[in-house]
Amino acid sequence: MTPDLSRLRYGLAGALAAGLAGCISAGSNPEDPYEDFNRQVFAFNDGLDRAIIKPVAEGYRSVTTSSVREGVGNFSANLGEPLTAVNHALQGNVADAGASLGRFLINSTVGLAGVLDAASALGIRRTREDFGQTLGSWGVTPGPYLVLPLIGPTTPRDLTGLGADLALNPLNYPRFENDEATRAATFLLWGLNARADALDATDELSRQIDPYTTVRRLYGRTRAADIGAPLAGPDSATELDEDELDF
Repeated sequence: MTPDLSRLRYGLAGALAAGLAGCISAGSNPEDPYEDFNRQVFAFNDGLDRAIIKPVAEGYRSVTTSSVREGVGNFSANLGEPLTAVNHALQGNVADAGASLGRFLINSTVGLAGVLDAASALGIRRTREDFGQTLGSWGVTPGPYLVLPLIGPTTPRDLTGLGADLALNPLNYPRFENDEATRAATFLLWGLNARADALDATDELSRQIDPYTTVRRLYGRTRAADIGAPLAGPDSATELDEDELDF
């Protein structure tokens, strides 16, 4: 039986988060109290990426055209529109929720199941909201910065939001419940496509003096901007533009 990657990913994350307090102790850095643990996981993720994920992504990019990769990205983004619509509504942004639903309907039909971004051509801009952002808009604080295996940078707030996001993903709707092979293949394709698109940005990141600190600052600044919250302290600035990496 093909594993359900979405539930496996969240289950792993939940187990790691639940056992975190028993595995590591907080350090003195208020910006990153679990820095020693985080750096070890960051090194593990980086090694896995260099050994397997990045070479596969480079091969994928070499045998696909930019149009094909754009279509895969559009398809993935289109399936995320219902999630964005729900989170807009939960944040009280009714007009934006309606726009996201409109995008989903247009791209799912005129846009050939979302492969083409027909809605943007009609002037309906794409937005992206997740439940971590919704929790932030409700005043939930992010908690300490964490780096988890495979998942990468996150916080307890965003990790909690991940569960709701996965539940709302159309690939987890009942009609796909017994088609684990399709869901697994789709999630893997999305991940591979996203990694291929990020190759140039991560190559730039690897040239930073301390990539770990750069990613931490970039993650914090990007997530704060996503919910319109100010970010003070050393992590409010970094050398890379947040548009270069997708969190």
